[in-house]
Amino acid sequence: MILKTLGIVVKRMDYGEADRILTVLTFNMGKVKAIAKGSRKILAKLGGHLEPFCLVDFIFHEGKSFYIVTSAVVQNHFKKVHSDIDKTAKAFYIGELLDKFLEENENHPEVFELFVKYLENLESADDPILIPVFSAKILEAVGFKPEVSECLHCREKLQPVQNYWDDIEGGVICQKCHNKFGHGREIENDTIKILRLIFSPAFHIGSRLNIADEFKNQTAAVLESYIEGVLERELKSKKFMKDMSR
Repeated sequence: MILKTLGIVVKRMDYGEADRILTVLTFNMGKVKAIAKGSRKILAKLGGHLEPFCLVDFIFHEGKSFYIVTSAVVQNHFKKVHSDIDKTAKAFYIGELLDKFLEENENHPEVFELFVKYLENLESADDPILIPVFSAKILEAVGFKPEVSECLHCREKLQPVQNYWDDIEGGVICQKCHNKFGHGREIENDTIKILRLIFSPAFHIGSRLNIADEFKNQTAAVLESYIEGVLERELKSKKFMKDMSR
């Protein structure tokens, strides 16, 4: 069976003497594993089209263990993402996040479109809050949306008083339930408003967030800790990304 799809390589590893195993996020098949035979040879025609974080037109042949790459043509190389080590590190962070969250062959076209939009924004602007916002939208797309409108415990609408964020429970807890159960840490109401905006149906990954750095930083910290709580680990590429940002 021959399969055509847009895709982005999120991870690759050498295999044998000249081949590579690719993890590819595709538009219409989800995350797949594919083998690119002979791609490590100096004169391999596919080699230059199989770099991570390029938008590529793929043709796959269905094999026994892996899809086999028979054609690959780059549609967008995202040159700045590849030439700027800071941007490259951020792309690897999101690539690892996608690889951890997505199961193979489960189609999430909305996640693919988010990833393309993320790379476009990283190429042109690189707002520091872009990574946590994009990460949050991945969570939402695969079913991990935190509660930011009602208290996780009593389900009452949150009031503009002191509220608390809980990574394990996945959202905000009111003062009364915090006193009763002892869960969560303090969170600013302005940060809760930003989280509501991010998780609202009207928000898009390219939307500008005209907010103070203080609240950008807290929003980023909340989302990062939530992601690690869902994953139950810290992503390996996080330290590399943080080092490059400095």
